[in-house]
Amino acid sequence: MGEKKFAAGDRVRISDDFFWAFGASGMISKPPGEITGISGTWDGELTRQEISALGTNTVYWVWFDEPQYDADGEGPYRGGSIWESALTILKDNE
Repeated sequence: MGEKKFAAGDRVRISDDFFWAFGASGMISKPPGEITGISGTWDGELTRQEISALGTNTVYWVWFDEPQYDADGEGPYRGGSIWESALTILKDNE
């Protein structure tokens, strides 16, 4: 796998155009055991490839600053898998 764009502990913002948790902020983290128990091991414990009808995307686990609802209105969730392409790093004071 290539070099990771984000590291554990990075503060990020989710794009306003993403299909859920849009505009939310949070922190990159290793996914919890409950998630890896279902999805399997993540690359370098930080990313995995998600294959769906929308294509293949690199995802990171993000713990949200505020719990978020998913695209179906379910939740709120304290964290979730978010596409790398939807993430922007936040400066220290944001």
